[in-house]
Amino acid sequence: MIPGNSSRGISIREVQQTVALAFNLSVREMVSPSRRRNVTCARHIAMYLSREMAMRGWRAMSHTVASAAPAPPSFPRIGIAFARDHSSVIHACTTVKRRLRDDLGFALLLNRLAGDLRHHAIASATVREAM
Repeated sequence: MIPGNSSRGISIREVQQTVALAFNLSVREMVSPSRRRNVTCARHIAMYLSREMAMRGWRAMSHTVASAAPAPPSFPRIGIAFARDHSSVIHACTTVKRRLRDDLGFALLLNRLAGDLRHHAIASATVREAM
């Protein structure tokens, strides 16, 4: 799991833009029905990072006390953002987790993308606070 370090949640859209830029794709290409390997890989990574780093706009509530930790977006919500079914998001997350375990280069790429997302979120929060 890749933790998010900002007080502001990272949106699915921000994840899509960051991953698309890293793979030299447009967000439109990444959510297209294309099955080209580079597009599929970028899409899977973006779905995984969306699940691990993006936050819902509301706080998760337990039945007794409000939780301080925001909940990750649901598989169906991520699927909608990528024009896919929730089962495609589950498959993408499973595939990325397996590859993370087996491929150091892939793990380094994901860490760099997660760092870029955290940096962007912190910079955005700083700019908003300065206003």
